[in-house]
Amino acid sequence: MKFAELAARWQDRPVLVVGDAVLDCWLSGTPTRMSREAPVPVITLDTTREIGGGAAAIAGAFAALGARTTVVGATGDDDAGATLRSKVWDSAAADRLVVSVGRRTLTKRRIVAAGQVVARFDDGDTVPLGGSAAETLLQRLGESLAEGPEAVVVCDLGAGTLGPAVRALLAARRLDLPLLAVDALDLGPWAHLGPDLVTPTLDTVSGAVAGTNAAAVVAARGMLLRSTAAAVVSVTLDADGAVVLSQDADTVHTSAAPGPRNQAAYVAGFVLAQLAGAPVAEAAATAQRCAAVRGPAAAKLGAPQATPA
Repeated sequence: MKFAELAARWQDRPVLVVGDAVLDCWLSGTPTRMSREAPVPVITLDTTREIGGGAAAIAGAFAALGARTTVVGATGDDDAGATLRSKVWDSAAADRLVVSVGRRTLTKRRIVAAGQVVARFDDGDTVPLGGSAAETLLQRLGESLAEGPEAVVVCDLGAGTLGPAVRALLAARRLDLPLLAVDALDLGPWAHLGPDLVTPTLDTVSGAVAGTNAAAVVAARGMLLRSTAAAVVSVTLDADGAVVLSQDADTVHTSAAPGPRNQAAYVAGFVLAQLAGAPVAEAAATAQRCAAVRGPAAAKLGAPQATPA
């Protein structure tokens, strides 16, 4: 099936994204000299770029690809939270983010010198969401599930949004979810839900994979499928593409185009291709194509790279 035909089939399909929303920021400039205080470059700031990360990035990628997208998550009541919510609104995803009073929004800032990231500093609270904010998030998640999304995508960065109550609610509604995808740093807590798709990076599953290449991932096929309890496990390998393991289909190794890739767009492309009826191999190829989008279209997909290819 051609990409255009798949894309036509997934237009306006309802998708719910729930999880950790992040504000990603790049401070880019030109190194002018070495500092006298330490052996580091002095950078004259040229541009600042801020986009939604985590669940916000995944929701933005779905919306950019034409899905009718809702995002449930949490921010703090700070400037970073206000900026993050504005990025979600700009992406055309329906915003059901909870504002937690006193919480600091998780923010990841990179210092970029001449196109190279030289430092990153993270800020924000990652303790479990509690009190009225946790209750409101659970209520909004329940309401969103009641609207009948065709796919639910979990983004778990371990930043405190997704506690046991969220997992319990999803478990209770699991039979009503046509497609459940999980993008998480730790897939263990989600295995009991039997996800239809999980999309770990190689670093995420390094404990189960004795190596850093595609062959090592293929060798760990049985362990990865058992430990995640997923129907499909897609292990992304950055420049080496992805290895897609399946309970019911042959193993697929997709190649990646040179240049930076977009994990959020990969997840969105894979899920939407599945909703459009693509078999695993075709869904994997579609996801890889979405992850490699460059130029203005990449910005709409929430591409996190500091410099476009």
